[in-house]
Amino acid sequence: MRDNPEAFAAPTAVQREAEALRRALERFQALIEDQFDSLESRKRTIAELEREEEAGEAAVRQLREEIVRLEGELAKADLLFAPRYRDQSIYYGQFVESPLTDEARRIMQVVQGGDYRGIVVYPIAVHWEPLQRPQQLLIEFARRGYLCFFCEPGGQFRLKERERGLYVVSGQEHLLQALQTCHVLVLNTYLMQNAWADHLPHKTVWYDVLDRVDFFGLYDRNMLAKHYEVLHEADLVTYSARRLAEYVGDRPDAVYLPNAVRPEDFRTESAGKRETPEELNAIVAKNKKIVGYYGAIEEWFDTKLVIELARLPQVEIVLIGHCGISQDPFPDNVHFLGPKPYESLKEYAEHFDALMIPFVVNDLTNAVSPVKFFEYCAIGKPILSTPIAEVLPYAGPGITIVRSGEGLAFDDCFRSLTPDARARLRSIAGSNQWKTRADEIECELESRPGCLKLLANRLHDPHVSVFTATFFDYDGENFYTGGAERYLIDLHEVCEELGVRLDLHQYGNYAWYRKYRNIDVYSLGHGTLDIGEFSMERLNAFNRRYLYAEEGKSLLHIYSAFFQAYPRVAHPSIGISHGVAWDNRGSDYANGEQFWLSNERFIRSAEHLQKIVSVDTNTANWFQTVSYRTGQQMLTIPNYVDPNEFFPVPRKRDGKIRIVYPRRLYEARGLYLTLASTDRILARYPSTEFHFVGKGFDEDVRQIREAMKRWPGRVFCYHRDPDEMHAVYKEADIVLIPTLYSEGTSLSCLEACATGNAVIATRIGGLTDIVIDRFNGLLVGPNAEALEAAIVECLDNPELRRRMGSNALQVSKAFDKASWKERWKKVIRDALGSEELQNDGRAKAEKREPGEIEFRLGPGAKEADWLPEVVGCLKKGMAVFIRGDGGQPPESSFGRLQWIAEETELSFRPTVARFD
Repeated sequence: MRDNPEAFAAPTAVQREAEALRRALERFQALIEDQFDSLESRKRTIAELEREEEAGEAAVRQLREEIVRLEGELAKADLLFAPRYRDQSIYYGQFVESPLTDEARRIMQVVQGGDYRGIVVYPIAVHWEPLQRPQQLLIEFARRGYLCFFCEPGGQFRLKERERGLYVVSGQEHLLQALQTCHVLVLNTYLMQNAWADHLPHKTVWYDVLDRVDFFGLYDRNMLAKHYEVLHEADLVTYSARRLAEYVGDRPDAVYLPNAVRPEDFRTESAGKRETPEELNAIVAKNKKIVGYYGAIEEWFDTKLVIELARLPQVEIVLIGHCGISQDPFPDNVHFLGPKPYESLKEYAEHFDALMIPFVVNDLTNAVSPVKFFEYCAIGKPILSTPIAEVLPYAGPGITIVRSGEGLAFDDCFRSLTPDARARLRSIAGSNQWKTRADEIECELESRPGCLKLLANRLHDPHVSVFTATFFDYDGENFYTGGAERYLIDLHEVCEELGVRLDLHQYGNYAWYRKYRNIDVYSLGHGTLDIGEFSMERLNAFNRRYLYAEEGKSLLHIYSAFFQAYPRVAHPSIGISHGVAWDNRGSDYANGEQFWLSNERFIRSAEHLQKIVSVDTNTANWFQTVSYRTGQQMLTIPNYVDPNEFFPVPRKRDGKIRIVYPRRLYEARGLYLTLASTDRILARYPSTEFHFVGKGFDEDVRQIREAMKRWPGRVFCYHRDPDEMHAVYKEADIVLIPTLYSEGTSLSCLEACATGNAVIATRIGGLTDIVIDRFNGLLVGPNAEALEAAIVECLDNPELRRRMGSNALQVSKAFDKASWKERWKKVIRDALGSEELQNDGRAKAEKREPGEIEFRLGPGAKEADWLPEVVGCLKKGMAVFIRGDGGQPPESSFGRLQWIAEETELSFRPTVARFD
């Protein structure tokens, strides 16, 4: 072979190519084997994952079954509903007592930014989609001018305006804060919603019964008890299905209110069809009859009926909505498309040949009014329904009743509707519209006096707000004529001259509203918050109520007195110190800690406020010793007197010497110091008289009455309004300002000085800023002996009286009211900021509310006559005061609707409408 030359010849080109192909084939074969192995591995992985998924689903099913079992055990022990309700209630209660959130402030801006008829809220129960009865009712109320909030589940706060006046809210706890001082119509369809609504002080409850109580997952006897509690307490009760009448039988005024439709939402354009939804393309292409359904697919779904229908030739079934049951039993021609937006339902229904309501017939479904039934009627396609109670009466042309197991044959149902059948369906839809249902509810609300508070929310406009302890008494019956109240009257005058409105908020026993001349005064009390006791907890609750009422709404917050700002303050802020008000009998401290705890409210308030206006130097000096920085930041604007109103006149020459006590009649103002010397002075000086001019509590006034009995014609007790007080001073000779504690630069003292009286004052508070001892008055210690000795000296020394009265007049000129007003105007301008803001405030201040009207219901007044008039006035924005028989108790008042007792005196003059 070595001799054969061909044995050693190089491979030919064909051989090389063949070899290359062979190697490529080997590599390809190896790749195929690798891919096969990989595919087999993936198949094994998929199978393993499917087994794990099945095991996971089985575990989930077992857990769900275990949950159902445990809930069943809890329900048997009546431990299912109450603990969940209690936990939610505690959470909402704690949230209401927490600081106002930024999210709540956002909602407040919405509330105050619109001109709305009332506020309607649907607390958390379901999501916004799919749109059902509560959503549709809120849409209608929003279109009538109500501000509506639909609350839906969600971990993160969200506030979205669906259409004008209708907001979807996630995070209803923030909404609860924002609506604390508003009156709200609460639409309640699910008993757990009450855990939220319970913490809303001002509400009209509309209990809308949609299902049997035992339908709900948390059903036990406690839930049933809650149902009857809400049923009895609700202001309005409605029910959606006739079979639910047994659940509302205790309320003979309950209103049957079936579901409805908004036909225009399901109207399709006549000119051609729109583009077919992508998911329907393959189904429509089969050219078969399509039976459609939309809504929840849950345990009440008649699976057997749908499967029987699917077995018919030439039928495809389309199910739209959340599916909560197994899809395994259904054949391939049953298509589950999942939930779809409400707006797109008509696009799907346009391709359906018939629509169905395949509900199992039982006690639960017989108590249901399906919203979809009326929507189907508006669509105008043949309807197939099982014989549930609310649909059965409509059986007839266009509506076929079907039952599983009865040999289904639907050929006739797929034919085009006759004109009469189509007209019948459209007539059913037209007779059952949501706007008609809303009309019925609005009519019911407006025909019930107890529900009218829904229309009485305060109208919002730019204003300055004052938080004070008292202006009227706690029931809004009597105006207090003390110096702090008179100060606020004049501060209101300052704001009017600036073109800014000033409103007052105060402690109260219920939600009353009053006017004093042109000043609006609002009580912060409500059904579960009164001022029955002066505990720190109660005072803090009123502080919190003020924040809810005014934070973010007022141009400026004025705290009168400044310590009303404890523990939280709204900005921009100004506090007013009317004098050291904490120098009372309890000011006796064993150590520094006790001092701090007793005075923390005053110190912290002053530190938190942006500015404090003090009427005297005493307050600033006190703070200088405990909080130097706060003392340095205080602005002193002493109290004032109007020389055009208070000036000397010649005294009557009747031989009488009139000693006047022109103050509130109680211990702190020195009432009992004065009474202690009255008998001896009157006995020693036959020409003297004592005049007690002011208001007081019954026991204090009784002590004066006893003195009047002992000294008839020489001791007098009466009251004068602030604008009449000048006449009292002009007839006085000696004026007593015998304060024991809590005094600033007393208006009474200044007015006495301006009218040339001899003044006797104690050396308390800011009185030392006014009276220079023995120059323009006598300063004495806060005790009865010193006061009596000073009175005797004045009576024995007419020249001293004359000289001190003359000097007092000169001193009073340093406290001119015009100067006081200008200084306050500067403070307010600085706080309000830009000139543009001031001009805006001036323009809005001129846009006053439409006014006030008093309805006097005489004997025989008919509710049918006066109630529509009240409703009309409230809708115009008027404040309505109703007096007389047939009304509600005063405690039922809210906002612009006030029920007042027959004897109540109003401190303003409303328009009067009489009904007899």
